[in-house]
Amino acid sequence: MIVSIRFDSQVRRLAGCSHTTVDVDEAATLIQIIERVADQGTESLRTALLDEAQVPRSSLLVFLNDELVAKDQLVALRDGAELTLTTLISGG
Repeated sequence: MIVSIRFDSQVRRLAGCSHTTVDVDEAATLIQIIERVADQGTESLRTALLDEAQVPRSSLLVFLNDELVAKDQLVALRDGAELTLTTLISGG
């Protein structure tokens, strides 16, 4: 199953591109997809997505077809689904 991955904000800069695709099993979880994206990306992207324990960072936000979802939420993905990965933005 092909899942489209869109990168926003800082994640886009670290990925060096605005989007990619990953081929995953139909039973893949969001966490497994994030890990796959990290494996295929740059070391900077990996560091932005995964913490020292190699689990998705708490600051990482995941949107499925433009709807915010929890990274550990079990969702039914379909071929052609689009995930957007972005980080919390803070400033003052």
